Amino acid sequence: MNKMSENIKTIENMEYLQGEESMEKAITDNEWKKPIKDLWEMCSDSMVWVYPDFGTEAFLSEIYKQSTTYFDIGREIQVIVDSNNNLFMSVGSPGFVSFANQEDELYGTKEPMRLPIKCWIHTHPNFNAYFSGTDWKTVDSWHGDLESAIVLGKSEIWAYDCATEIGKHIQFIKTSSGRRTVTDGEE
Repeated sequence: MNKMSENIKTIENMEYLQGEESMEKAITDNEWKKPIKDLWEMCSDSMVWVYPDFGTEAFLSEIYKQSTTYFDIGREIQVIVDSNNNLFMSVGSPGFVSFANQEDELYGTKEPMRLPIKCWIHTHPNFNAYFSGTDWKTVDSWHGDLESAIVLGKSEIWAYDCATEIGKHIQFIKTSSGRRTVTDGEE
């Protein structure tokens, strides 16, 4: 192996270790959950998953905000709402999230997760909202125990009703500043 190859290998190993340290920190730092839980406490009684209303959109926006701004890099976050309206959350890499190494979130609580799951929410930080092949496999594997699923992406929400197989895709756009003013005599 020449010196250049050795240097590249050393850099790759350092990046891998930094990524592992960064992931460990993301898993153990639970402060990102607080704003999500606080908003949940204020509006959990009025959530509309498949056809999100203003309160639901505010809650979903906070989840996406945490996934893109709290960590060292954008990281996928998942939030599960169980049948008792309890939240279960985990954080992952920029492209994948699970409860691996975060199982206490599911089992170490006063009230373990109860089926059916009202909603499985997860983010695609800095990307569009879409259900990937992995996402569809997750939805399919929970068939009968999952009522709805939501993917959050850049200025987008994709909500899916598992029973009807109907989805709603919402895209938020900023309108141009070229608004026209009505002058006297115009209507």
